[in-house]
Amino acid sequence: MIASTGERFSDFAPYVASVNDAGTVAFQAALRSGGTGVFTGSGGAVAEDAGPALLAGVTSHPDLNGAGATSFYGDLPGGGQGVFLLRDGLQTIADTRGQFASIGPLGPTMNEAGMIAFRADRAAGVSGVFVGDCDAVTAVADTEGPWSRFHGLPVINRGGTVVFRADRKDGVQGIYAGRGGSVRTVAETGAVFETLAPFPSLNDRGTVAFAATLLAGGGGIFTVDAGLVTRGIGTDGAFESCRSALITSAGAVVRIATPRGGSLGLFAGPDPEADRILALGDPLHGSTVADFASNPVSVNATGQVAIRVSLTDGRQLILRADRAR
Repeated sequence: MIASTGERFSDFAPYVASVNDAGTVAFQAALRSGGTGVFTGSGGAVAEDAGPALLAGVTSHPDLNGAGATSFYGDLPGGGQGVFLLRDGLQTIADTRGQFASIGPLGPTMNEAGMIAFRADRAAGVSGVFVGDCDAVTAVADTEGPWSRFHGLPVINRGGTVVFRADRKDGVQGIYAGRGGSVRTVAETGAVFETLAPFPSLNDRGTVAFAATLLAGGGGIFTVDAGLVTRGIGTDGAFESCRSALITSAGAVVRIATPRGGSLGLFAGPDPEADRILALGDPLHGSTVADFASNPVSVNATGQVAIRVSLTDGRQLILRADRAR
């Protein structure tokens, strides 16, 4: 266990926790003494990286890279919102005092070089996916182009490719990859897929993992590598539904799915029993799992998974599971 609500923390919801390749977990929390902050831990003492002394509030999950730099959304002390990088002090990447009308929703992702991918609105009715560092911010895609709406969070890998989920203005759902001013299609509805889940995941090799349903019926977890689509698990087998996929740099996929006749959970492989990490209804720390949350920032290269858990006794936990392969 990394942290629990109690004497120090009052709330971890609604944000997920992230984990870097060293196994350090970063999370947002509300303090009993007031305010919110970004905190990190590895199973021992929990450090406050950013708190009320720096910002009026932290309004997203934090993403943590291998160098220990952290990115997140927050509220500025004088009003407004921003995307921040915590590295040798607090640095503002973008905010609503400049070209943006609002920041978010959800949260940013960051690569090892400190490049941050985020969602924001530039002006009323113009939403987009952007990437930036302390020197410049550029648009990857926005609703002035063929897209009408963005979903989930954009994911950036070591090479600077940004994968995002969007709806086109013609009604097609898609997953796209942007880099260097160009955008390519990873997957779209219409020929094979009926719907695409809102949180695709991307690793440093460029492999994309996502959940989808099929026009022919059923669905599953899919990966796309160099244009080749592979189905990992399907709803015609041990699982009846699939919500999301988290992919490691080694290519291992953690599934958020529901086994046939079972409860929604996290699974490190295709076997709902042998590969089970955690599921709703599981006994845990003297109580029972009532809810959990993880997204693409919640898995590292070695397969460790950061999980925010709510228990039926009212406690919330930040956990790190080490069994994903």
